[in-house]
Amino acid sequence: MASSSYQNKAHPKSLLPDDLATQKSTSESLVQGAIFAIQALGYARIGLGAASLLAPSSICGLFRFLISNETAIVVRMFGVRGVALGYLILNADHADQKTLSGREELKRMLWANFGCDVADICSIAFAVTSGHMDRLPGTFLAGGAAVCVAMALLGIKTIEDIQTLAFKDE
Repeated sequence: MASSSYQNKAHPKSLLPDDLATQKSTSESLVQGAIFAIQALGYARIGLGAASLLAPSSICGLFRFLISNETAIVVRMFGVRGVALGYLILNADHADQKTLSGREELKRMLWANFGCDVADICSIAFAVTSGHMDRLPGTFLAGGAAVCVAMALLGIKTIEDIQTLAFKDE
């Protein structure tokens, strides 16, 4: 009896089921999640940007933000920005896409997206508080920008974590 107790302590059984123990590690899953978030951010930017460029009144109507024909040009300008930022995210430094290590250009693009979205949130907050925009469209627009901020931060944080781990390994 004593020897079987010793064997259990010497060779502990994994607490995870066998099928879970053989799956990807948490860091690999995090990297895959970050890659998905970064790509989703790029495609969302391109899609929303193209829609804003081609049909500004319609896309703003989805957010309950009615615009005049005169102000449609401003929405189109933001659409061009969205397409450009999305394209740059999707095409930034293709060197090591599976691990995200050494992705300085991608990190700079994510910071640029972060900055644009934070500026958008601040502009929307100012417009709502000053009475130039109703709360409902302001909430929709700021909420969308907040999701983009979160996706950019996830990508930035993951890249930095991987770079830190790679630096420690050297």
